[in-house]
Amino acid sequence: MMKLKLGISRPAPAYLVPLALFAGALTCVPALAIEGDTVKGDTFTPYVTYGVYYDANLLRQPDAVKQSGAAVSDRWTRAAAGLRIDKELGRQRLTADLSANHSSYDHFDQFNSDGKDLLANWKWVAGNQFSGNVGTNYSEGLTPFDDYRSVERSIRTQQKNYVDGSWRFHPSWQLNAGHTRYDLQYDLPAQRPSERKLDMTDVGVDYLAPSGNKVGVVLRHIDGDYEYASINSYTQNEVKAKVDWQLTGKTMVQFLGGWAKREYASNPQRDSTVPSARVTAYWKATGKTAFSLGVWRELGATDDLAANYARNQGVSLGSTWDATRKISVDGLILTEKRDYNGVAVIDGIAPSQRDDRYRNVMLGVTYKPTTHFRIRAAAYKSTLDSNVASAAYKTNGVQLTTRYEF
Repeated sequence: MMKLKLGISRPAPAYLVPLALFAGALTCVPALAIEGDTVKGDTFTPYVTYGVYYDANLLRQPDAVKQSGAAVSDRWTRAAAGLRIDKELGRQRLTADLSANHSSYDHFDQFNSDGKDLLANWKWVAGNQFSGNVGTNYSEGLTPFDDYRSVERSIRTQQKNYVDGSWRFHPSWQLNAGHTRYDLQYDLPAQRPSERKLDMTDVGVDYLAPSGNKVGVVLRHIDGDYEYASINSYTQNEVKAKVDWQLTGKTMVQFLGGWAKREYASNPQRDSTVPSARVTAYWKATGKTAFSLGVWRELGATDDLAANYARNQGVSLGSTWDATRKISVDGLILTEKRDYNGVAVIDGIAPSQRDDRYRNVMLGVTYKPTTHFRIRAAAYKSTLDSNVASAAYKTNGVQLTTRYEF
């Protein structure tokens, strides 16, 4: 069996947005109420999905491995069944999506696996001044190959529980608070050093303009606990401004930016204070065409003991076009530069000088022959250039997916 370098896993980075768009395009389907449901607006929608996928470099290997003749591509299928719920209880609203899936690979059959997902949210309201959310997101499935490049199968489990609330104590002012617990686990002992628990607490205040626009300040505190790699445990404090502004009837801009300070209990030489910001603009050009533009400079995650963070700077441009009543086209172009700030924390490990550039282009077409059924085809090309030869790769792929709602 060919030898492959094992990668250290981490939460999905920004450059996996295209895959999220693939999934999101399949789930944005009008809900159908079950016959006999007496509450207006309630939906209980069972659904099934089936997809066929191909990736030319599934294991994200560099050109040297590909040119050696080793197998790196594969085709696989994925079937899923689930239930989507949207129920109103007075002024409260409960939404949920529960599903289970199975993936089967042609060549790398060790990756055959089952997965399950749960998203649930209770949007609560109390009186005329208090509102918020309580919810959970749970996901169990194969670790993305971008995060773990190995012929070993790795199952990743993620769970996020959250609660937040707002108090509108004045027609123009609102106080916000929330807490989130994120838990990341793997079934492989080799990946346990990457397991973590993050506790995030937010407090903030918003000014609500009569026009409906919003300007505010957010303070966030994060405790990052690495049970099997305490050297990576940290605390982080952030101060950020946020803006949600409707410039015109067709254009909206969102901004979140400020400073983040990360401190390590056992390795203060890794401490860092860096600016971070993200701007997103939405433009509804016509009744059938829309565009989104994103620009960001953020502190990225890294478990590399030769670097304390990666500074990610990127730009993305997305578009959608409703060609006909039944056919829509969407696309995405994304580029991101990742500079690793090297700090040696263990004798014998040189500070990282890694510098990456990621590019992705995606084009998709969705066909809705009926209100219950849709078919989607998508193609993508991805490139990661790096001054670390073993990290660089190129790949392209196609996907054909279907979804039926009963």
